[in-house]
Amino acid sequence: MSQTNPFADVFENWTKGFSQFTGTVPGFNVDGLMKAGQANIAALTDASRVALEGLQAVAKRQQEMAAAAFSEFQETAKTIGAGAGADVFAKPVEMARGTFEKSVANMKELAELAGKSQTEAWGIIGRRVQESLSEVQASAKK
Repeated sequence: MSQTNPFADVFENWTKGFSQFTGTVPGFNVDGLMKAGQANIAALTDASRVALEGLQAVAKRQQEMAAAAFSEFQETAKTIGAGAGADVFAKPVEMARGTFEKSVANMKELAELAGKSQTEAWGIIGRRVQESLSEVQASAKK
């Protein structure tokens, strides 16, 4: 997956357009504003990439789980068909219980996987917010 910023060209052109105003407004740091904007866009791009990768991982894992469930279903059908007597009723109940427990475990795994990528994406945004606050404080002291 490419790690390029799709907004880089647009932002660069915008920066060039406003560069003529650098230093013309007292107390207004256009360069600092441009750098902050670039950092904000970079953080949003990184967070979006992490979120997308997380969604892809969840989808891939769901696909793997579905394939495994289908395979288990086929084996279950063969096993039930081969049973006799009391086994004919006991096996399906036991297999249904096992399937339910596995489904709950799979759902938990998927939720944890999705939560991990969301936490990582929000961490990127949170760090950028903290950096922005520090930048504002630093510029206010000047």
